Amino acid sequence: MPAPITDPLSYDLVPAEEIFSRISKLQERLADKGLDGAVIPDGINMFYFTGTMQNGFVFVPAKGEAVFLVRRNLERAKKETPIKALVPFRSISQLPVALQDYGCPVGRVGVDETGVAVSIYKKLSAAFPQTTFEDISLTLSMIRAVKSDHEIALIREAGRRHQVIYDRIPGMIREGMTEWELGSEIHAQMLKLGCTGLMRLAGLNDEFLVGVISFGESGNYPTAGVGPDGLVGLSPAFPFVGGGKRLEKGEIIFVDTGFAYQGYFTDATRIYALGTASQAAVDAHSVCLDIQEAVRGRLKPGMIASEIFQEVYQTEVLPRSFEEHFMGFGSNQTHFLGHGIGLVVDEFPVIAGRVDVPLQKNMVIAVEPKKGLKGIGLVGVENTFLVTEQGGENLTPGHDEILVV
Repeated sequence: MPAPITDPLSYDLVPAEEIFSRISKLQERLADKGLDGAVIPDGINMFYFTGTMQNGFVFVPAKGEAVFLVRRNLERAKKETPIKALVPFRSISQLPVALQDYGCPVGRVGVDETGVAVSIYKKLSAAFPQTTFEDISLTLSMIRAVKSDHEIALIREAGRRHQVIYDRIPGMIREGMTEWELGSEIHAQMLKLGCTGLMRLAGLNDEFLVGVISFGESGNYPTAGVGPDGLVGLSPAFPFVGGGKRLEKGEIIFVDTGFAYQGYFTDATRIYALGTASQAAVDAHSVCLDIQEAVRGRLKPGMIASEIFQEVYQTEVLPRSFEEHFMGFGSNQTHFLGHGIGLVVDEFPVIAGRVDVPLQKNMVIAVEPKKGLKGIGLVGVENTFLVTEQGGENLTPGHDEILVV
């Protein structure tokens, strides 16, 4: 069983050496790009480089100590970050003087354009009229993609608790229950096991709840999500978790969830069936398992993400005429086989055709081959793997076959 949840008044902090190592890596890349520094306003990168989330900005110079400018809450920031240069402020217009006091040059400054609101960007540009801002979103993504031992330990623990959830799901399944009811029970169990609840995506302030719970043809319902999963939801205003469809005997139960432990995610999908599973579902699911293994075996340092995608498509997908509705039914079809995962569910890199990036040891990749079947729903699997010299190490172990309840 998982360890007891930590008293919220004495939660663990990110080790100081972890924070300073991350800052050092960023400074190396800033120097290589000829940038004077980087300004970080978004919560995810702020947490990564400081150990806390505040209303404010982090300025990391190419040389020297990082400056943490905090609008709110300075008191909490002092408790949670090892950064010593903490500066309170009320208005963005005060930032230039604060950075000047610390001797920070601001001629060319990096900013993650994917993680900053336009209104904030405009205010920064007005406050620093002589500064040239340059996009460093890829730089930040690449730094975060390679996990430290500290991060891997947290992801490993998330996976351990995630497995507990999936082992409990058969006991939650009842004929006639709705997708929303099953999703609610899963969420309640996750919270009791220390899951932090919200799932985070890489887009600006993009979050969702629990994951995807779909019964039968709901797994093929058109969605706007970034993955292949079909989902109805409670209403057009809340296309999350699951909808009001009631479970019938013989239907596929598709469960794709993330588990967040101290900010770090695992991602896993399991398929259940009530009473029986059709042979078509079993056969398609078996192919998905073969595809997962083909990708897993290639998750080694130096392997190119795009080449993994192309090789697996050529050796596992096309020869079996499996491409129709593979990775999503109809308009839900996506063109990737896996994605990085860490502080957000969809981190860099993606195992996709145009991502010509070599994998590195200790990247963490969620692999999710899935197949939409007309009249049946979505089958397939997803597990979270650590990139090692021997191929992917599964951090979300458990039963990958369709489990009949």
